[in-house]
Amino acid sequence: MNYQNLIDFSVHPSDVDRFDNKWEGLKEYINTQELDGVELLIGYDQPSDEIPKEVVKSIHLPFWVTWLDVWRKGEEAAKYYFPDVDNDYLQFCCGGKNASEMVQTQKKLWEHASLLNPAHAVIHAAHVELDHAFSRDFTYKNTEVSANLAEMLNRTAQEFTDGEPPVTLAIENLWWPGLDLLFPAEVDDFAGRLEFSNWNVLLDTGHLMNTNPALRCEDEAIDFVLDRISRLSKDVQDKIKSLHLNCSLSGEYQLKQLQNGFPQDWETLSHREKYSVARNHVLQIDQHLPFQTERVKEIIAEVQPEIVVHEFITKDMDEFTSKLEVQRNNLL
Repeated sequence: MNYQNLIDFSVHPSDVDRFDNKWEGLKEYINTQELDGVELLIGYDQPSDEIPKEVVKSIHLPFWVTWLDVWRKGEEAAKYYFPDVDNDYLQFCCGGKNASEMVQTQKKLWEHASLLNPAHAVIHAAHVELDHAFSRDFTYKNTEVSANLAEMLNRTAQEFTDGEPPVTLAIENLWWPGLDLLFPAEVDDFAGRLEFSNWNVLLDTGHLMNTNPALRCEDEAIDFVLDRISRLSKDVQDKIKSLHLNCSLSGEYQLKQLQNGFPQDWETLSHREKYSVARNHVLQIDQHLPFQTERVKEIIAEVQPEIVVHEFITKDMDEFTSKLEVQRNNLL
């Protein structure tokens, strides 16, 4: 089966500095590992000329974690959720202090992504407040999040002369409220709200597994993923063009955390401190492990993707290489 093999990477120094010779080192790694390129997480600045465009096959856009109230209510909500933060940090959190700024920020991100000529630009379809990452007492339902996301994407697309994004948007599932892929009618409703055609779906296998804390082994997880894909409408299944391929079996951690409640001194932390604690918590949920079983090939056969991104959390390239070899060997 022909598909591009990519790895996840970012413009952040923590990634670039993994190689002594920076971007040239990344190019050498891609060639040595016989990969097709990278999915590159960009920031808000225009991509550096040092980035080797030839290895960038996919772009990942920044993730706005808590944005829906700011989209609806503007500066009042921005001050409530993000007190005492500067404009740069606010942009990082949700794109701006009101809907107009959020659209302009999203437009700029799409334009920056298009400069690298990727197959697509990945955008997360979810909203979660930091408290709710621990309590699961969510403010909004899937349908509310997806409807507002569709509105934002539509308004941003209208900023372009042809009403289409300058780069194909690959809309990614998460386990937070939004596009979790559990309810086919909700996915169809979201798709029907999009007023432009230049989009598809990116299936993150680990994110889908995170929706089911009862999973305890890879066989159960693969059966679950295959079952959920099969329930989607044919139109949506045909829209799945790419995969973030990784395994996550964090059910025991998720259930234990719900029993334990909020971290110690949670209410006394600043927003930046809460974000850091919540991020570490999320990394415990979303494990980004390689598949250890050849049954992973069943997911590939079902989706027939054009792009497979091997997405892992590692401390250095040696650990990444080890995990990459495990997963790729199980795809042979």
